[in-house]
Formats: sequence, C-alpha cells, structure tokens
Amino acid sequence: MECGDHPGVDVVSACGACKRGVCEACATYEIDGGPCCERCGRAEDERARSLGSALLALVGVGYLATLALGVAFFKARPFVGGVAAIVAIALGRALQLWIKPSAVTRRSRA
Repeated sequence: MECGDHPGVDVVSACGACKRGVCEACATYEIDGGPCCERCGRAEDERARSLGSALLALVGVGYLATLALGVAFFKARPFVGGVAAIVAIALGRALQLWIKPSAVTRRSRA
C-alpha cells in the first residue's frame, strides 16, 4: 500500500487516531507509543495540554475551598494550611489517576 501524501512510498503503519496509512516520514508523532500522523498528533497534544491545565486549576480550587472551610470551622488555626495542602495533593493525585491524558511525543528525525 502506498502513502497518500508520498506516492511511491510504502505505508509502515496506520495512524493510531484516524487509522489512515502513514509512511515513516508522515508518522511524526506517537500517542501512547503508537505512530500517529501530524494532524492527529498536534490535536491530541493540544488536548492533553489543555487537560493538564484544567487539572491544575481544579487542584488550586480544591486547595482554596479546603482552606476556606478550614478557616470557617477552625478559626484559622495553624494546621489549616497544612490540611488544605494535603487535601489538594490528594485531590490532584486522584484526578490524575481518574483522568489520564494521552502521552504524546514528537518523533525525532535522525
């Protein structure tokens, strides 16, 4: 089978996202270890970066919410900040395990 973008060049695999045949030159990204075309690789990379930013924002909101509740219930005792930090770290880890962004890497050309 020939590559759609490079006539005369054989396809080495299918894109992991769109399943279109890609040659070695067209497989410019890897998603979770599998080859991927340029268009799908860029889109998945952008999605993974956006998801990482959203997770960071949720951890920040979790920290501030825990801090506010701690101050309301415990009248700003010294341990409130530490408890809020522990809750934020636990929330971040739980979200990271629950919502897994794809591992996207750009393949290097030798």
